[in-house]
Amino acid sequence: MRRMIAALALVFILAACSEAEPVQSAEPDRAEIEQIVRSYILENPEIIEEALIELQRRARNREQMAMVNAVNANSVEIYQDQRAPVVGPDGAAVTIVEFFDYRCSFCILTNDWLQNVIAEHGDRVRVVFKEFPIRGAESVESSRAALAVWNTQPDAYLAFHDGLMRSGGPLPTTRIDEIAAASGVDVQVMRSAMQDDAIVAYLEDVRSVAQDVGITGTPFFIIGDEIIPGADMDRMQSALDSALAAAG
Repeated sequence: MRRMIAALALVFILAACSEAEPVQSAEPDRAEIEQIVRSYILENPEIIEEALIELQRRARNREQMAMVNAVNANSVEIYQDQRAPVVGPDGAAVTIVEFFDYRCSFCILTNDWLQNVIAEHGDRVRVVFKEFPIRGAESVESSRAALAVWNTQPDAYLAFHDGLMRSGGPLPTTRIDEIAAASGVDVQVMRSAMQDDAIVAYLEDVRSVAQDVGITGTPFFIIGDEIIPGADMDRMQSALDSALAAAG
């Protein structure tokens, strides 16, 4: 960036000098300036790459700030919706929110990390699970099943959630039922509860919040005050460590 700034400074100096000269010399001076800039860029082409990198960095920062503002605007729906599955106490030091899809391969990767966090930090962490099925009918059915379990058999939710994540393959109805039974879920009660229109309404509300925030894929994490799209587990761990340290 220093090279680019130096080039621009040279342009401004030359332009300023040209303004003090007679009007008839303006066009030749302009051509001379353009030639100087062109020559400088050709001799130092890396300044173009530096400029593009800087533009990308600024665009990412703007996108991140827009997401932060949207999260703040939707904070009640994101953190306090009583319909969302939650693990951990309300007064936990750190809240983690995850938007996920059971058919998302990257969500499967981050699931191990999240399960370890729950096991390791216990009451210091509160996890809000945002079912966000965006990968077809099996994703939707899996989410409806998980929410039905949360509504009727909440103690089995985490095991069922983990089982769905670890399945690692297609999730047809028979497979969902097998995982539910293995997780200690009463499958008949789950299937009956899945017909509740309130579950469909809740999933639509989650989708609406995701659209407001700008979430286009899964997983999507909010850890403390930090927003982390994707399965960037190094950044996730760093955000968690920082939030726990700040909370004492």
